[in-house]
Amino acid sequence: MIRAAVSLLILALAAPVQAQGIDPSILRSLAGTWLVAPANGEPGCRITLGTDTSIGGYSLTTAPDCARRVPAIADAAAWHPMEGISLIGPTRQTLLKFRENEDASYSAMEPEPGFVLVRAPDGIDRVPSARDAFGDWVMRRPGGEILCRVHLSDRPPPGGQESYAVRVTSQGCQAAVTRLRLASWRIEAPKLVLYGLDGNSLSFLLTAGGFAKDPAEGGRPLVLERARRP
Repeated sequence: MIRAAVSLLILALAAPVQAQGIDPSILRSLAGTWLVAPANGEPGCRITLGTDTSIGGYSLTTAPDCARRVPAIADAAAWHPMEGISLIGPTRQTLLKFRENEDASYSAMEPEPGFVLVRAPDGIDRVPSARDAFGDWVMRRPGGEILCRVHLSDRPPPGGQESYAVRVTSQGCQAAVTRLRLASWRIEAPKLVLYGLDGNSLSFLLTAGGFAKDPAEGGRPLVLERARRP
Protein backbone atom coordinates (compact mmCIF):
# COMPACT_ATOMS: atom_id res chain seq x y z
CA MET A 1 0.00 0.00 0.00
CA ILE A 2 2.77 2.42 0.97
CA ARG A 3 4.74 1.49 -2.16
CA ALA A 4 1.69 2.24 -4.30
CA ALA A 5 1.23 5.66 -2.67
CA VAL A 6 4.86 6.53 -3.28
CA SER A 7 4.55 5.50 -6.93
CA LEU A 8 1.49 7.73 -7.35
CA LEU A 9 3.36 10.66 -5.79
CA ILE A 10 6.29 10.25 -8.18
CA LEU A 11 3.93 10.09 -11.14
CA ALA A 12 2.20 13.27 -10.00
CA LEU A 13 5.48 15.13 -9.66
CA ALA A 14 6.52 14.09 -13.16
CA ALA A 15 3.09 14.58 -14.72
CA PRO A 16 2.85 15.93 -18.26
CA VAL A 17 2.32 19.61 -18.90
CA GLN A 18 -1.41 19.33 -19.46
CA ALA A 19 -1.87 17.50 -16.15
CA GLN A 20 -0.10 20.29 -14.30
CA GLY A 21 -2.46 22.87 -15.75
CA ILE A 22 0.23 24.75 -17.71
CA ASP A 23 -0.40 25.88 -21.25
CA PRO A 24 2.23 24.08 -23.40
CA SER A 25 2.72 27.22 -25.50
CA ILE A 26 3.70 29.18 -22.39
CA LEU A 27 6.15 26.48 -21.43
CA ARG A 28 7.73 26.54 -24.90
CA SER A 29 7.97 30.34 -24.88
CA LEU A 30 9.99 30.25 -21.65
CA ALA A 31 12.24 27.38 -22.67
CA GLY A 32 15.76 28.17 -23.80
CA THR A 33 18.88 29.89 -22.52
CA TRP A 34 18.72 32.68 -19.94
CA LEU A 35 21.23 34.72 -17.98
CA VAL A 36 20.99 34.67 -14.19
CA ALA A 37 22.95 37.62 -12.84
CA PRO A 38 23.24 39.48 -9.52
CA ALA A 39 21.31 42.76 -9.58
CA ASN A 40 24.41 44.62 -8.34
CA GLY A 41 26.21 44.22 -11.68
CA GLU A 42 28.45 41.29 -10.76
CA PRO A 43 28.95 38.50 -13.36
CA GLY A 44 26.27 35.85 -13.69
CA CYS A 45 25.91 32.59 -15.59
CA ARG A 46 23.75 30.89 -18.20
CA ILE A 47 21.01 28.38 -17.54
CA THR A 48 18.86 26.45 -19.99
CA LEU A 49 15.19 25.83 -19.23
CA GLY A 50 13.88 22.64 -20.82
CA THR A 51 10.39 21.26 -21.39
CA ASP A 52 10.96 17.69 -20.21
CA THR A 53 9.33 16.88 -16.90
CA SER A 54 11.51 16.58 -13.83
CA ILE A 55 10.80 16.09 -10.13
CA GLY A 56 9.42 19.39 -8.93
CA GLY A 57 8.98 20.88 -12.41
CA TYR A 58 10.88 20.77 -15.70
CA SER A 59 14.43 20.05 -16.78
CA LEU A 60 17.14 22.63 -16.14
CA THR A 61 20.81 22.76 -17.09
CA THR A 62 23.31 25.16 -15.52
CA ALA A 63 26.62 26.30 -17.02
CA PRO A 64 29.80 25.10 -15.27
CA ASP A 65 30.53 28.56 -13.86
CA CYS A 66 27.17 28.86 -12.06
CA ALA A 67 28.44 27.26 -8.85
CA ARG A 68 31.14 29.94 -8.60
CA ARG A 69 29.33 32.98 -9.93
CA VAL A 70 25.83 32.37 -8.57
CA PRO A 71 26.18 30.00 -5.58
CA ALA A 72 22.47 30.41 -4.82
CA ILE A 73 21.64 28.12 -7.77
CA ALA A 74 24.61 25.75 -7.50
CA ASP A 75 22.20 22.88 -6.76
CA ALA A 76 19.44 23.88 -9.19
CA ALA A 77 17.86 20.76 -10.68
CA ALA A 78 14.56 21.94 -12.15
CA TRP A 79 12.36 24.97 -12.81
CA HIS A 80 8.67 25.74 -12.66
CA PRO A 81 6.64 28.56 -14.29
CA MET A 82 4.02 29.09 -11.61
CA GLU A 83 3.60 32.78 -10.62
CA GLY A 84 6.82 33.68 -12.40
CA ILE A 85 9.79 31.34 -12.74
CA SER A 86 11.12 29.33 -9.81
CA LEU A 87 14.47 27.52 -9.78
CA ILE A 88 14.24 24.37 -7.71
CA GLY A 89 16.77 22.23 -5.85
CA PRO A 90 17.07 18.42 -5.82
CA THR A 91 14.72 18.08 -2.82
CA ARG A 92 12.14 20.38 -4.47
CA GLN A 93 13.12 23.39 -2.37
CA THR A 94 12.81 26.80 -4.07
CA LEU A 95 16.24 28.33 -4.56
CA LEU A 96 15.20 31.51 -6.38
CA LYS A 97 11.70 32.74 -7.18
CA PHE A 98 11.55 35.27 -10.02
CA ARG A 99 8.66 37.66 -10.67
CA GLU A 100 8.06 39.06 -14.15
CA ASN A 101 8.80 42.74 -14.78
CA GLU A 102 7.18 45.08 -17.29
CA ASP A 103 10.21 44.82 -19.59
CA ALA A 104 9.91 40.99 -19.87
CA SER A 105 12.84 40.40 -17.52
CA TYR A 106 12.41 38.61 -14.19
CA SER A 107 13.75 39.58 -10.79
CA ALA A 108 14.18 37.90 -7.42
CA MET A 109 14.60 40.26 -4.47
CA GLU A 110 15.97 37.59 -2.12
CA PRO A 111 18.56 36.54 -1.17
CA GLU A 112 20.65 39.70 -1.30
CA PRO A 113 21.86 41.29 -3.53
CA GLY A 114 18.86 40.13 -5.56
CA PHE A 115 19.05 38.50 -8.98
CA VAL A 116 17.80 39.14 -12.50
CA LEU A 117 16.76 36.52 -15.06
CA VAL A 118 16.92 37.81 -18.64
CA ARG A 119 17.33 36.80 -22.25
CA ALA A 120 20.74 38.22 -23.11
CA PRO A 121 22.90 38.18 -26.25
CA ASP A 122 25.96 35.93 -26.35
CA GLY A 123 28.94 37.50 -24.65
CA ILE A 124 26.86 39.40 -22.08
CA ASP A 125 27.52 37.99 -18.60
CA ARG A 126 26.09 40.73 -16.36
CA VAL A 127 23.36 43.32 -16.20
CA PRO A 128 23.95 47.01 -15.52
CA SER A 129 22.80 48.65 -12.31
CA ALA A 130 21.74 52.28 -12.22
CA ARG A 131 24.87 53.26 -10.31
CA ASP A 132 26.94 52.04 -13.29
CA ALA A 133 25.47 54.86 -15.35
CA PHE A 134 25.14 57.97 -13.18
CA GLY A 135 27.36 60.82 -14.39
CA ASP A 136 28.81 62.35 -17.55
CA TRP A 137 29.20 60.41 -20.81
CA VAL A 138 30.26 60.95 -24.39
CA MET A 139 28.31 59.34 -27.21
CA ARG A 140 30.56 58.50 -30.14
CA ARG A 141 31.30 56.18 -33.02
CA PRO A 142 33.67 53.41 -31.85
CA GLY A 143 37.15 54.90 -31.88
CA GLY A 144 35.87 57.90 -33.77
CA GLU A 145 34.07 61.20 -33.55
CA ILE A 146 32.05 62.37 -30.56
CA LEU A 147 28.38 62.88 -31.42
CA CYS A 148 27.24 64.37 -28.15
CA ARG A 149 27.97 64.77 -24.44
CA VAL A 150 25.24 63.81 -21.98
CA HIS A 151 24.69 63.66 -18.24
CA LEU A 152 22.73 60.69 -16.87
CA SER A 153 21.17 62.04 -13.70
CA ASP A 154 20.36 60.15 -10.52
CA ARG A 155 17.08 62.08 -10.25
CA PRO A 156 13.81 61.54 -12.14
CA PRO A 157 12.79 63.81 -15.02
CA PRO A 158 9.97 66.33 -14.49
CA GLY A 159 6.73 64.45 -14.03
CA GLY A 160 8.35 61.02 -14.07
CA GLN A 161 9.14 58.56 -11.31
CA GLU A 162 9.98 55.35 -13.19
CA SER A 163 13.18 56.65 -14.78
CA TYR A 164 16.06 59.13 -14.45
CA ALA A 165 16.64 62.40 -16.28
CA VAL A 166 19.03 62.89 -19.22
CA ARG A 167 20.68 66.25 -19.81
CA VAL A 168 22.60 67.15 -22.97
CA THR A 169 25.73 68.96 -21.77
CA SER A 170 27.17 70.23 -25.07
CA GLN A 171 25.83 72.59 -27.74
CA GLY A 172 27.38 70.73 -30.66
CA CYS A 173 25.38 67.49 -30.64
CA GLN A 174 24.95 66.05 -34.09
CA ALA A 175 21.50 65.81 -35.65
CA ALA A 176 21.41 62.03 -35.20
CA VAL A 177 21.25 62.66 -31.44
CA THR A 178 19.38 65.96 -31.17
CA ARG A 179 16.41 64.65 -33.11
CA LEU A 180 15.89 62.01 -30.40
CA ARG A 181 15.11 64.84 -27.92
CA LEU A 182 16.55 62.80 -25.07
CA ALA A 183 14.75 63.29 -21.77
CA SER A 184 15.07 60.19 -19.59
CA TRP A 185 16.85 56.89 -19.11
CA ARG A 186 16.40 53.70 -17.14
CA ILE A 187 17.73 50.18 -16.78
CA GLU A 188 15.67 47.51 -18.55
CA ALA A 189 17.86 44.49 -17.90
CA PRO A 190 20.10 43.66 -19.63
CA LYS A 191 19.96 47.09 -21.30
CA LEU A 192 20.36 50.77 -20.54
CA VAL A 193 17.66 52.59 -22.52
CA LEU A 194 17.62 56.30 -23.39
CA TYR A 195 14.17 57.78 -24.08
CA GLY A 196 13.19 60.85 -26.06
CA LEU A 197 10.19 63.16 -25.64
CA ASP A 198 8.61 61.83 -28.84
CA GLY A 199 8.72 58.20 -27.75
CA ASN A 200 12.03 57.45 -29.47
CA SER A 201 14.44 55.19 -27.64
CA LEU A 202 18.00 53.90 -27.94
CA SER A 203 19.20 50.75 -26.17
CA PHE A 204 22.75 49.97 -25.01
CA LEU A 205 24.39 46.82 -23.62
CA LEU A 206 27.04 46.81 -20.90
CA THR A 207 30.64 46.35 -22.10
CA ALA A 208 34.05 46.38 -20.44
CA GLY A 209 34.56 50.05 -21.34
CA GLY A 210 31.03 51.40 -20.90
CA PHE A 211 28.02 50.68 -23.10
CA ALA A 212 27.56 49.78 -26.78
CA LYS A 213 24.39 50.20 -28.83
CA ASP A 214 22.34 47.02 -28.98
CA PRO A 215 22.95 45.45 -32.43
CA ALA A 216 19.21 44.80 -32.62
CA GLU A 217 18.73 48.57 -33.02
CA GLY A 218 20.35 48.41 -36.47
CA GLY A 219 22.27 51.25 -38.07
CA ARG A 220 25.85 52.28 -37.35
CA PRO A 221 27.62 51.25 -34.13
CA LEU A 222 27.50 53.69 -31.24
CA VAL A 223 29.09 53.65 -27.79
CA LEU A 224 28.74 55.48 -24.50
CA GLU A 225 32.05 56.15 -22.76
CA ARG A 226 32.78 57.91 -19.50
CA ALA A 227 33.67 61.55 -20.09
CA ARG A 228 37.25 62.27 -19.18
CA ARG A 229 37.85 64.94 -16.60
CA PRO A 230 39.68 68.02 -17.90
